[in-house]
Amino acid sequence: MQIIVDGTPWNLQDDASAPKVFEGLEAALQDSTEVRIPVLDPHNRRVDLLVNGKTVRTVVLDADADPRPTEVSG
Repeated sequence: MQIIVDGTPWNLQDDASAPKVFEGLEAALQDSTEVRIPVLDPHNRRVDLLVNGKTVRTVVLDADADPRPTEVSG
């Protein structure tokens, strides 16, 4: 499972935590607060992503992180 914050994709560490992550993101965006999300960086290292609901422009919640037919893997 993947989230895309202002155009940058991040994989969630654990798909089972997705509902909690989504709730936290929604609250941060609505309340202009911050939320810390455990994600994997492009090298599959565990990192925490700090999302500032006051400054972030877009968040996409992508349950199907595989490339689309029109996308190139890489």
